[in-house]
Amino acid sequence: MQTCKGFWLFICAAVLASASLYGCGNSKTSESIPSSATILYAHSVVFKNTSTYTMGYNAFGQLGDGTLTNRPSAVKIGGLGPMRKGVIGAEHTMVFGNLSSSVWTWGYNLYGQLGDPAVPHLGVSENANSSLPRQLFLGATVSDIAAGGFHSLAVARGVIKSWGYNLDGQLGTGNTDNSYEPKPVSTDFYGNSLPPAVQVAAGGTHSLALCDDGSVTSVYAWGNNASGQLGFTNLSTSSKWPKKVTFLPAAGGKIEQIAALGRASLALEVVRDGSNNITRQTLWGWGHNGTGELAADPTVTPFSYAPEVLFEDTNVGPTTRIIKKIATGLNHVLLLMGVRDNDGSDGSWTVDALGYNYYGQLGNNKEPVGTSISSFEIVQTLNTAGTGNLTGVTDIAAFGYHSLALVGGVWYGWGTNSLGQLGNPIVTDAVGYFQLPVQVQGL
Repeated sequence: MQTCKGFWLFICAAVLASASLYGCGNSKTSESIPSSATILYAHSVVFKNTSTYTMGYNAFGQLGDGTLTNRPSAVKIGGLGPMRKGVIGAEHTMVFGNLSSSVWTWGYNLYGQLGDPAVPHLGVSENANSSLPRQLFLGATVSDIAAGGFHSLAVARGVIKSWGYNLDGQLGTGNTDNSYEPKPVSTDFYGNSLPPAVQVAAGGTHSLALCDDGSVTSVYAWGNNASGQLGFTNLSTSSKWPKKVTFLPAAGGKIEQIAALGRASLALEVVRDGSNNITRQTLWGWGHNGTGELAADPTVTPFSYAPEVLFEDTNVGPTTRIIKKIATGLNHVLLLMGVRDNDGSDGSWTVDALGYNYYGQLGNNKEPVGTSISSFEIVQTLNTAGTGNLTGVTDIAAFGYHSLALVGGVWYGWGTNSLGQLGNPIVTDAVGYFQLPVQVQGL
């Protein structure tokens, strides 16, 4: 790893990204990565005001600007209107807007991950991509989306829809056939109807859903379980149908957020009082912990096969710092932190981070040279000068091996920038990454 500099940095990152997506050794999917798509998670999508911007690697049109040209600065994507959420897969991008029954997808489509059969795909054409956004109608109001390595998920009026790559059953449709259009995920492993879904999350080859029947929340997982990312103790048991993840929740606890890394899963449990104030928070995690992404020493606990408590505060009050939002890369975690009764308008919110840090994606290293040190303990992302914590944060995002934060209406990024995924064209040939936040250009 210490020889990965300059041009070769993104090659090393691609190898690591493949391992983070699929695992190594006996992982049956390690041989199925498309040979033409070996640079993974090397682009970004962000919003500013009412516009969508992308930057970074673009060989498959994943930036959506009508070209296949890499962009070291952010480029505006026209024709979309105000969007609510944006996600990226290994080589594709998805966004959706408020009160909309459609999602927009673009980029690589070999396995149908764009959800539009009219776009070339496996067995139809070698040019399996779209460099312009494609509107995908789901027939009901969309409330969430997620992008896995080469598969996609959405929630439309409580119903999970899935499409794309399915060798490990990550579509949850009871088979391993790829799907070139959205299919409903309606029953669990035992044939029972799923409760209404409110959120979805996707790892490399696994999927999660947060369901809420109005009184009880539950997390379902399906797909690849080689690292325990489904929360099943039998690692050889992947699942083609959703299975409920077993927790030991607190009295009155409800899961309010889920997130997926390449081969791990997270769930945030919250207890609220009669005034709807948070009184307790528990962050659960399970799956791969080889770089400390589950807040445990990886030399002792390389995997967690069932949900374990990462962090817990059992006595949250008005001035307690709590988790406001979770963002995940392939094997690092960002936590947007702020006082419970504070909306962030005073500039006090910060970013906590843990996990893999070779490319500086935790944002806590002042040194000008690279580090292979990962952290299974929480660290604080520093400001651009490295003189204190990054403050004034109102939003966060994490993709692959890089991170982003919105501060005062301006996006900043840190981590790998080998292909311009941080939107900052400053030459980084010496190391190929930023260990402290830099401003995204072009917005």
